[in-house]
Amino acid sequence: MLAPIALLLAARSDLKSDIDRLRVKGLTELGAHRMLTDLTTNVGARLSGSPGAAKAVVWVGDKLRAMGLRNVREVPCMVPHWVRGQQERASMTSQGNTTKLSVCALGMSVATPSGGVKAQVIEVGSLEEMATVGEKARGKVVFFNKRFDATLSNTFEAYGGAVGTRFGAASAAAKYGAVAVMVRSMTLANDDFPHTGAMGYEDGVNKVAAVALGAQSADRLSEAIHHGRVTVKLETFCKTLPDAPSASVAGEIVGTEKPNEVIVLGGHLDSWDLGRGAHDDGAGVTQAMEALRLIKGLGWKPKRTIRVVAWMNEENGGRGAKSYADMAAQSGQKHVMAMESDSGGFMPRAVGVSKEKVERVAPWLDLLRPFGVEQFREGGADADNGPLEAEGAALFSLEPENQRYFDYHHTASDTIDKVNARELEMGALVMASLAWLCSEEGVD
Repeated sequence: MLAPIALLLAARSDLKSDIDRLRVKGLTELGAHRMLTDLTTNVGARLSGSPGAAKAVVWVGDKLRAMGLRNVREVPCMVPHWVRGQQERASMTSQGNTTKLSVCALGMSVATPSGGVKAQVIEVGSLEEMATVGEKARGKVVFFNKRFDATLSNTFEAYGGAVGTRFGAASAAAKYGAVAVMVRSMTLANDDFPHTGAMGYEDGVNKVAAVALGAQSADRLSEAIHHGRVTVKLETFCKTLPDAPSASVAGEIVGTEKPNEVIVLGGHLDSWDLGRGAHDDGAGVTQAMEALRLIKGLGWKPKRTIRVVAWMNEENGGRGAKSYADMAAQSGQKHVMAMESDSGGFMPRAVGVSKEKVERVAPWLDLLRPFGVEQFREGGADADNGPLEAEGAALFSLEPENQRYFDYHHTASDTIDKVNARELEMGALVMASLAWLCSEEGVD
């Protein structure tokens, strides 16, 4: 009989062999990129409540059934239904010269009044500065020129420091009588693609139109303001319709020994309407689907159930995450792990893990290094997997290289040509490997 240490070494050798087989199959077939190409080309943009989102729900279900997954099903939810309408129009007039500005309405914004808004524009650098401007904003358009902190090496930290301005600008300015707001796009890129994204309104505050400005347009506007009086003409056409029925989509490989212990891999199926949602978050959805395709294709039978979930409505409501978590709470099953990919399809660099599980999974790191993962670090919670922590799940998040993500995030340029097939597959392999390791060894 083998001594315990010898048994452990033999088990580790078997797991390394498994991960090697995943690697060979994944990098030979590049299935994630094939699926992402299909999703972005034949379905396209998938804003919650839109025909594209409805088509995507069907697309995922069909793909999961074709893989041979079990219990393929929709998890219903009611979602916001915001529509952009006609192309937004904006221009600035300074010193007798009129110049077009590159803008897009922010998600969930109201439209301008019919015929648009024409008013002097004033610039502020933050929500805090808006409060000091006060009544000087009455009757004016307020331009929030909040930049990313370029000194931060992690662009997600820079985004976190600026995105509150996008969400809260409209009400912050409307409290003082502003007639519209313009917000610098959430990016470090030096281009003129405007970046949409969710904004919100405070109860009891007049709702005014909110748009994002492309970075170059923001720079031109700021320079003009510093040289004198500037008038802006802005016209948008968006509106919010009644909530619409939609669904997240799930399918699974049923566990052989502990089928009621569930491992979830996923991303969010919805996207903003300007591009094709390639990096955000078609990448995450297809990486999770590919992870199960690889495991299923190798003929493996996991001890625990491995499930893929394509969550609906992450971008402007989180309704799919809530309805899935509600279902999980009532299912009688135990969610032991929930991993989300929602940071783009770039080369993996780290995996965020629930704080109390970092030491437990540390021995797995060497198995993930061939896919680019350099560390496990505290974290793991994303918008969709986060609610499953209440169900006992250890949370994991894929953390790719992040320098280019906000070049494309929420823009018309988030298309399949920006995604490298091998980098995307590396992320799928990380997800597949962690699901398999958790299935076989657990995370307790």
